[in-house]
Amino acid sequence: MKPVIIKLNLIGTTVHVNTANILYYYAKQKDNGEVVTELFFTEKFGLEVLETPAEIDGLINANSLL
Repeated sequence: MKPVIIKLNLIGTTVHVNTANILYYYAKQKDNGEVVTELFFTEKFGLEVLETPAEIDGLINANSLL
C-alpha cells in the first residue's frame, strides 16, 4: 500500500503530510475566534492547520483512492 500524502495550509505555508504519521486530529477554537485543526504526530508534537477536520477527511479519502 502506497503512502497517502495530503497538502495542508500551515498559516500560509503549504505542508505535505503523510497521513500514516498522523496520530489524531481535532478542531480547536483560538482566543480570537478562529477555528483551526490540531494535527498530532506524537503525544506531544502537533501542528495547527487551517483546514477543518471534515476537509482533512475528504483529502485523505480522495487521495487514498488514487
